[in-house]
Amino acid sequence: MAGRMSNRDRIAHLRAEADATAAEKAAAKAAKAAEPAGEKAKPKARKAAAGKAAPGKSGGKVRIVWVVCDQSGKVVKQFPYAEEQQARDDAREQSAATGKTFFVKQADVRVE
Repeated sequence: MAGRMSNRDRIAHLRAEADATAAEKAAAKAAKAAEPAGEKAKPKARKAAAGKAAPGKSGGKVRIVWVVCDQSGKVVKQFPYAEEQQARDDAREQSAATGKTFFVKQADVRVE
């Protein structure tokens, strides 16, 4: 049964593997250089990136609005971003009228 390799043996083994790989690369480079210019391979066509989403699916413009929500977080009303004070006033009025808690938060709305 073989024991552990010493560091010197391990380094020598790795060096031999690196030399063999370098020799293979040099031979491949020489063979490629020996080809006539007309027979070289054409560049491959680029494929669409697999990780990118389709343009209309997740991208697009987003508009920020203020939404008035009830206790469970359900949206009751929606106001444009410039009308924050009206949204807060509406939440206070609904809280006073119903006795339930209403709150205002920002939300993102996709613009088609």
